[in-house]
Amino acid sequence: MRIVVLGDIGQPVYHVGDEAMTHAVVAELQSRGIRDITLLSRNPEESTRLYGTAAVKTLEFPWPPNRRETYLKEIQSVLAGDSNALPSDDQVHPLIQTIASSDGVVIAGGGNMNSPYGWLLYERAAVGAIAKALGKPLVISGQTVGPVLTGPDYDTALELFRSAALSSVRERTSLQMMLDAGVPAGLTLDDASFLISDPTSRPEPSSASPTYSPSPERPFVVASFAGGTGAMDKDDFNQRVAELLDRIAKAGDLDVVMIPHMSHPGKADLDIETHEDIRRRMTWDRVTVCGQFTAEEAAALTAQAELVVASRYHPIVFALSAGVPCLGLAVDYYGEVRLGGALANWGLGHTLRSLRHMVTPEFDEFVDEFWSRRDQIRAYLLELGPAQGRFQGNWWDGVVRALRGASEEAPVLATLAPAFPELDSGEHPVAAKLTANNESHIGHQSVELFRLTHALEDTTATLAAVEAEAAQLRLQLGALESSRVVRLARWLRLLRH
Repeated sequence: MRIVVLGDIGQPVYHVGDEAMTHAVVAELQSRGIRDITLLSRNPEESTRLYGTAAVKTLEFPWPPNRRETYLKEIQSVLAGDSNALPSDDQVHPLIQTIASSDGVVIAGGGNMNSPYGWLLYERAAVGAIAKALGKPLVISGQTVGPVLTGPDYDTALELFRSAALSSVRERTSLQMMLDAGVPAGLTLDDASFLISDPTSRPEPSSASPTYSPSPERPFVVASFAGGTGAMDKDDFNQRVAELLDRIAKAGDLDVVMIPHMSHPGKADLDIETHEDIRRRMTWDRVTVCGQFTAEEAAALTAQAELVVASRYHPIVFALSAGVPCLGLAVDYYGEVRLGGALANWGLGHTLRSLRHMVTPEFDEFVDEFWSRRDQIRAYLLELGPAQGRFQGNWWDGVVRALRGASEEAPVLATLAPAFPELDSGEHPVAAKLTANNESHIGHQSVELFRLTHALEDTTATLAAVEAEAAQLRLQLGALESSRVVRLARWLRLLRH
């Protein structure tokens, strides 16, 4: 069986989470006998080296909404038989051939099915449209859908899910969106949840520089933060995080290991730059700002931690399945949906904290309470882990059956009662919903403004082209008129003679 897998891989920026999900899909398929796998990548040579599989160039969609919508329509026209819809050398044609030679397509998990990352949504929609046109089974795994989906993007996402033989989302917010639209979808854990399934395993020596070597005598906390700080000033946020890490490190006499999840290879930018700024603000001196790990290295080291603190998503995913207590800090509603959803799948959604919690005096008390409960949380996660692993394993069994042509019903992860209710934020649900609605509304407005801005640019450019063409025609007409006048004058001179 030959399967095509689309993940958000091979980007100029190495992203641990995106690579981890694709690694997990490849491993799960291979463990079930599917060895012939072709990855769709921005950088096929790099992906072949990292994954040991075939890889080809994926589609790259334009960023502006109106342009990506137009390109998807052109691809759909090609699939409908209009050979003139796109040039013969367009990037879509070799991809159509790749999928035509396959037995099925898997879209690996991710958080890119929304309007802010719409070019990635449309890349997936195009792959889904090609699979449908060629009669190839499509599986969509472990997605976050929205929360911001405007106009055509919403319809595009729903059409993609409807075309799938089997699909799943990874949090109940996304599942509810699917249910409200009447789209069949399951609820599963994130694809990379069990990338490193044995929390007692020791990570291999890392390729990152600088790195960190764990020791049983030196417990450590893993911290991972993106540069985005939402509505809070970056200096204020990083200072608060520095104080938080100082508090935890002193309480447990811990090393602090800062693991980046995004950076340009060979450059100390993005997450690494943020981590350096946080370290400068800390008073604790046992802090290591690591270089860029691979996905497997990051997961393996995270599984050894005493505690994880992160605004990044996948440190939370790695920690939960390894039985590591984790404190998720969301800087916006998108973060609340993803981090809160991952935690809720393990009965800990109420432990998520956001910016509106971090600025309150009660936050330090919560951190102290969370720390005091760490052993209980670890025991709880380790007890729950085998059942979660079996559920996820059953999902992958169903994926393979769907790729082989079987009709599968998408599974829904059981809703767990909140564990450790004393860790609840105490926030009134109506207030939390109002905050979420406000952020979502702002997000929709921002995307629509982006859409209108580029539509205006395109219209202006079109008008300029028309005006330039009109000016050229006027010049040609003027030249023609001059030529006629000259010919008339010559004719009159001839008459006089």
